[in-house]
Amino acid sequence: MKLSFFAALAASLVVAGHRAEAQGQDHFVVGFSGGVLIPSGIGADNHKVGPNGSVMLGVGGIDSPFGLRFDASYGALGSKTGTGTLGLGAARVTNFNGNVLFTLLGQSRKLYFVGGAGSYSYNPEARGIKTTTDLAVNAGLGLWLPAVNGFVEARWFNLFRALPDPVTGLRGKASLRLYPISFGLMF
Repeated sequence: MKLSFFAALAASLVVAGHRAEAQGQDHFVVGFSGGVLIPSGIGADNHKVGPNGSVMLGVGGIDSPFGLRFDASYGALGSKTGTGTLGLGAARVTNFNGNVLFTLLGQSRKLYFVGGAGSYSYNPEARGIKTTTDLAVNAGLGLWLPAVNGFVEARWFNLFRALPDPVTGLRGKASLRLYPISFGLMF
């Protein structure tokens, strides 16, 4: 049911995007990106760098420095063993968020700010640890590449209450900070 809802939403935005471009009003875009997901802090003590991918829907006004983008991301973090780890094993991270984009420089070579909030699901493979779902915030910078209708982006994600406390081991007491770096294409 959820998948069919998102498929219908994506199809309606694509159709609406073509109609809006023809009328010279707001334009809609669909895109995808891929890259790496880099953990930091407590997350880096427990996980290795892993792959990350996203699909996105965006809308922006013609000649406007502002835009909106909705992202659905999936990433995987590898297992890390050693001193000071919580023994979380490998983990899967999914994220759904809404973002505001603001162009900082130029028309053709755009440097832009992206930031927003949404929900995440953090699912470590360690025995006895359950999936955590909560609030996430993000911010970052991107560079628009008009020659390929794409972008390169570096972002910071803070997943609130994802990790157990490193001292007490109590669940949901520490934030997981991730840095996805990705290349994407828009259509």
